[in-house]
Amino acid sequence: MSVERLGAHSALKLRVAQRVARIPRRFPVHHGVVLHRVTYWTEFGGQPQLATGLLGIPRRHQARTSVMWLNGTNPTRSEAPSAGGLVGLLVSAVFAGSGHLLLAPDYIGLGTSDTYHPYMHTVSTVDAATDFVRAVASYCEREGIDWSPRLMLVGYSQGAHGVAVLQRALEAAPIDEAEVLAVASIAPPLDLANVTLPWALEGRAPSHSTYLAYVAHSYARAYGRPLESLLSDDAATLVDELFDGLHSGDEIASRLPPTPRPMFREGWVDDYLAGGNSWFRGALEENEAVGWAPRAPLRLFYGDADVDVSPDDALLGAEEMRRRGGNVETVAVGEFDHGSVVYHAVPLVQEWFSRIRGD
Repeated sequence: MSVERLGAHSALKLRVAQRVARIPRRFPVHHGVVLHRVTYWTEFGGQPQLATGLLGIPRRHQARTSVMWLNGTNPTRSEAPSAGGLVGLLVSAVFAGSGHLLLAPDYIGLGTSDTYHPYMHTVSTVDAATDFVRAVASYCEREGIDWSPRLMLVGYSQGAHGVAVLQRALEAAPIDEAEVLAVASIAPPLDLANVTLPWALEGRAPSHSTYLAYVAHSYARAYGRPLESLLSDDAATLVDELFDGLHSGDEIASRLPPTPRPMFREGWVDDYLAGGNSWFRGALEENEAVGWAPRAPLRLFYGDADVDVSPDDALLGAEEMRRRGGNVETVAVGEFDHGSVVYHAVPLVQEWFSRIRGD
């Protein structure tokens, strides 16, 4: 639809940005980058939908590979990768700064999109990411920019689930614009119905109320079900108000209960944990990311101290994928929690992707 130049940044400025952000583990930056916001058409609920994403191009360097980054949980449109903030700058520094073409879709409902965000929803995630690849490839061809279909995927938290289901989709139905070489999934929620949700229902992390409210809101909208079938009437009203793309994560967390159980209808949590059937369990099972066998190498990175997403999600998920003959391995990053594991995993991913490229 359109491409807007956001700015150009030298390698020195990108190195300084790491210091400003107080990143616990620095990563090398070899190239400056030019950033663009791409607005493109995709499909959502059977209807055309405008979406946005960030494109990072190395300066004075011909990229031989492309990297797609899928972001972690973010309920705020103005904090999406293409919004021009620190997140997009740092991701571009890591991957475009090391010589890859960087693609970071904002997801439907975030960036400048004006609908709700279908959080952890496989079909919309895959459609938005795949159409972004097509849009960028088309733009590069039009502008005489070298496009490399040799694509590597990396995602964190929500995005870790996203890259797994995207890999599965692209291997099942390849597109001309992309050949998946490798996939890195950091702190991945994979088995949503059997591992992710039961873990979060225990409320071990302050974030669990936000995660569960977000996915409840998303699936109720995506599957045409009343939110009140899961949440109490008061909680459903509050959640509808909070997840409008305008409230920050901190604001949402401050207005939700500190643990998730009080949000749900009386008896619902106990019934779910006892194995009861519901439309919500069916939706979680439909959006799982474990029931397949990856062909390109998939690495699942996890932190041993992560209480937001259980390390078992990676470990048990890898067992199931290997049982099916999948090319998957787990990587224990160390005693890091959910917020810090990404900073320690990304440099490992950067090194791995450089080896695959043949540096």
